[in-house]
Amino acid sequence: MLNWIRKFDLKKAGIINIIICTINIIVHILVILGIIPFQWVNGGRTDSFDEACRIATSSIVVMIISILITFIASGIIPIKFNKFLGIFLSVILIAMLPFSFLGIIQQFLGTIFEKCFMSILAIIGFCTSTRIALEKRW
Repeated sequence: MLNWIRKFDLKKAGIINIIICTINIIVHILVILGIIPFQWVNGGRTDSFDEACRIATSSIVVMIISILITFIASGIIPIKFNKFLGIFLSVILIAMLPFSFLGIIQQFLGTIFEKCFMSILAIIGFCTSTRIALEKRW
């Protein structure tokens, strides 16, 4: 199975992952601007617009960090890894995969918007993150 996952081009997985993060950022910006109702995101559990803005802002920060890591880990920005750094990055990326999987579950337990739109992004993001995490860097 590992060979099957590695057949998909690493840079393409990185680009797809960056696009998904960018779409997530756009959705959170639309929530902050009030274009998308805040009840559509966070499983509809957000009680106020201010709370939704705080959550959206922190999500944007996380997505920007994810984009930076993806640029490096997928080889879009070529960086030579020594053995320690390559193993360290791989371990961190693999350790984050369960959180991505939990994100898929959260989307399916959320609102209609999350079930129909955001869950697709979460699934594609999980697949591309898996490809990037399982790259041998040492």
